[in-house]
Amino acid sequence: MEPHRESLWNIEFSWIFYTLAALTVLLIIYVIYRHYKRWKVGQSADRGNQLGRRCLDFINLAIIEGVFHRKFFGADRKDWRLREFYPGLIHFLIFSGFIILFLATALEFINHYIVHFLEGNSYLAYSLLSDVFGIFVIIGVILALVRRYGQKPERLDNRRDDLVTLVLILVVILTGFILEGFRIAATELKTNPGWAVWSPGGYVFAKAFEGASQEALLGWHVAIWWVHVVVTLGFFIYVALFNSKLFHVLWDPVNIFFRNLGARGALTPIDFEKTELFGVSKVEEFNWKQLLDLDACTRCGRCQDACPAYFSGKNLNPKQVIQDLKDHLYAVYPGFFTLKPAESRQEMIGEVITEEVIWDCTTCRACQQACPVYIEHIDKIVDLRRNLAMEKSQFPEAAQEALKCLGTRMHPYRGTVATRTTWCEDIDIKVVSDDADIDILYWVGCSAALDDRNIKVAQATAKVLKAAGVNFGILGDEEACCGDPARRMGDEYLFQTLCQQNIEILKGYGIKKILTTCPHCFNSLKHEYPQFGGNYEVVHHTQFILELIQSGKLKLKKTINGKAAYHDSCYLGRYNDIYDEPREILNALRGNTVELPRHRTNSFCCGGGGGHMWMEEEPDKRVSARRIDEIVEAGVSCVASACPYCLTMFDDALKAKGVEETLQSKDLSELVAEALENKE
Repeated sequence: MEPHRESLWNIEFSWIFYTLAALTVLLIIYVIYRHYKRWKVGQSADRGNQLGRRCLDFINLAIIEGVFHRKFFGADRKDWRLREFYPGLIHFLIFSGFIILFLATALEFINHYIVHFLEGNSYLAYSLLSDVFGIFVIIGVILALVRRYGQKPERLDNRRDDLVTLVLILVVILTGFILEGFRIAATELKTNPGWAVWSPGGYVFAKAFEGASQEALLGWHVAIWWVHVVVTLGFFIYVALFNSKLFHVLWDPVNIFFRNLGARGALTPIDFEKTELFGVSKVEEFNWKQLLDLDACTRCGRCQDACPAYFSGKNLNPKQVIQDLKDHLYAVYPGFFTLKPAESRQEMIGEVITEEVIWDCTTCRACQQACPVYIEHIDKIVDLRRNLAMEKSQFPEAAQEALKCLGTRMHPYRGTVATRTTWCEDIDIKVVSDDADIDILYWVGCSAALDDRNIKVAQATAKVLKAAGVNFGILGDEEACCGDPARRMGDEYLFQTLCQQNIEILKGYGIKKILTTCPHCFNSLKHEYPQFGGNYEVVHHTQFILELIQSGKLKLKKTINGKAAYHDSCYLGRYNDIYDEPREILNALRGNTVELPRHRTNSFCCGGGGGHMWMEEEPDKRVSARRIDEIVEAGVSCVASACPYCLTMFDDALKAKGVEETLQSKDLSELVAEALENKE
């Protein structure tokens, strides 16, 4: 005989239940609508484009992030080491359990009311699966309680909602198992005890109840059923009415679907002819997607742990920025039935988010890399900077001087006496104004042309290119700053001025391919210049040099002098996924290379991005000092980099630490130039 579950559904349902369930569903729908209306107070954003790609990417991410929990476990696309195993496991147990239980409930409803298909062995398998995942949820909740209230890592700021949510989840699952236990005790334990074990969660309780009379079992079954219903519906009502963090189950998929599909390194431009908003000073001036971000945040703290500014003791905490903006949004638009702004509000810049916090960001993108729900922190901070820069002219003093120099001399190096061609006075290099017959333009950049330390990088790069027989040239005195420092410091107008000026010069010489040594120049030229009509093939010197090595155009000697490590710069790695080429170059040079503890997507910022190359910082809060500490602890004698910002910041930190004699900081182009075989 096929196994068949005996049902007690006929005593379980009534018009009261259906009414309560319907009202709960209507409440949730209304709350969703209110959230939507609150997001719509923001500005427009073009996030409804490329729907086909969005759907395909969403399905892909649903598998990678949802099923495999890649970011929850702290893994990246190539390195699947589980850096966040414990919190990742907790979320996986609770999340997967809820998904399976939701599907199981839906199947049971369909089976009972529409098409009866769960019977026999299929029903037993269904029962086993749903119970096992229910047990997963209980284990996950217990582990979460231990982590939050026992271990309590710094990144977790416990609120009442956290405890209420976990307790409600636990009560819902436990009352469900107790309910199942009474049903099994009243039916299967008496008629088919072999089937009962296929419901392990309920079976444990059924064994405890089996001594009771049938009348008592049925009575308790009805009572517990109502308790379970009330708790479950109350759970959903609580989540909806009190804006619980569990609403992220709905917001996060939406947030991921509407995430930025453009280049990670491209900030959204301001159309100065169509808008009078120069940055953001009020919450309504954010766009709707930025407001959706605020609801999607679950305060997991992964961004906080990843942030180099926070780690270095600065005021910036990316998680707190998002939460403070969210609290401000709800303070300004508090209504449940109406959505009118409050009569008075705090100043968003200064009171909600302080200027110190806004300027602390290095735009390293570690926060966004770590976020499992694709919240975009940096564009909000840059929008706040834009308001300070263009509306209020409020900058840190050193940043203001750098921008002033940038506007008058087309570079941010105030006080330098070097020119754009000083570095190559003793080197025979084409200048395109004299000879435009070149295959590739070497965009030298401000640092490599004007900074004493980085001039050596430009000279090394030129030596390598000449050794390989590359037909290249430079703009010379016609080259201006690419504009990255201005844009990251909030002066969008200055950036666009520099950008359009450079595009006209490049267009005049018919430039198609550009080589850069600076990841910031690389990122701007490759991803941001196309916003203004400047489309070029842009390669970083690590990519180009590796091609020369692999093609045999460069002959290198091995230079094995102690251990060496490569430091991933933020704008080369996290922004542009260039991780392998620098390592392959270093491996071609040195036989004894090691990885730093934090590397690739998990790399630690040098502290120079976001304009910080030109800002004064307290010595005990310098990001570069923290990174050098990690490099020293790794026991290497040479740290290789591929970014002038990193090189400068490291050189300063090495001198401050007094270890410049035992630890060298060099650009990869310098190491390659040193390793070139002399032609006989």
